Amino acid sequence: MASTSTSLDLFVLIFGGALAMLILVAGVVAFTVLYQKRIYKQTLLVKQMEVKHQQELIYHTFEGIETERKRVARDLHDDIGAALSAMRLLVGQMISQQGETEVLAERCKQLIDNTIQSVRTISNDLLPHGLEELGLAYSLEGLCEEAANLTDADVCCDVIDLPATRPNLNLLLYRIVQELLNNAVKYAGATQISIQLTEETGDYLFVYADNGQGFDFSSAYQKKSLGLKNIETRARMLGSQVLFQTAPSAGLRVSIAIPKSSYL
Repeated sequence: MASTSTSLDLFVLIFGGALAMLILVAGVVAFTVLYQKRIYKQTLLVKQMEVKHQQELIYHTFEGIETERKRVARDLHDDIGAALSAMRLLVGQMISQQGETEVLAERCKQLIDNTIQSVRTISNDLLPHGLEELGLAYSLEGLCEEAANLTDADVCCDVIDLPATRPNLNLLLYRIVQELLNNAVKYAGATQISIQLTEETGDYLFVYADNGQGFDFSSAYQKKSLGLKNIETRARMLGSQVLFQTAPSAGLRVSIAIPKSSYL
């Protein structure tokens, strides 16, 4: 009986010790997992803060550029444009007087007309005509009309107005469309160009499409195409991601889902 009792006590002791070790090991594993999870969360939070900081830096950089563009555009319009208009009026008066200066005055008048048109074009590129006063839809329709005048393509523009609460965001989208249309006119060789901006449940959906020659996106992206990078950066500043769908001889489709929360 004594031997049996001793064996039982020894078994209980071994079992209890093994159980205690298992509990200790489980505790160490649980602590390690929780600690690693906490470290991961902290690392993720730091990365998110870094990304947010970078986005803020990029946003403020673009904001500074656009502010300077507005200043230069107003200076061109108010100062240089006004001076050229006055000069044109004076030359017109010279033409009305018969004499040897008539031919020279006509040449000067033509040169001034060309300069005035150049100033208007530069001013409009720097500060989109009507964007702040008449809204995004008006300005995008104007871009599409200009593109249609520069190419034989059929340009379809079906857009809505976005809230005026964040004018800088509207300007970002305007620049994206401007970049896409410029590329289409210069390189795409498209016969059909479509721009749509619609309202979805939680987003504003922008879609650009053309049937041009397309391109190898991976190759262009690896070459750090400035146009693609500018569109991608502006899309991030809109709180979105841009989706490029293209291939050689397959046209181009660009989609951007802009969260409505960006305009709150």
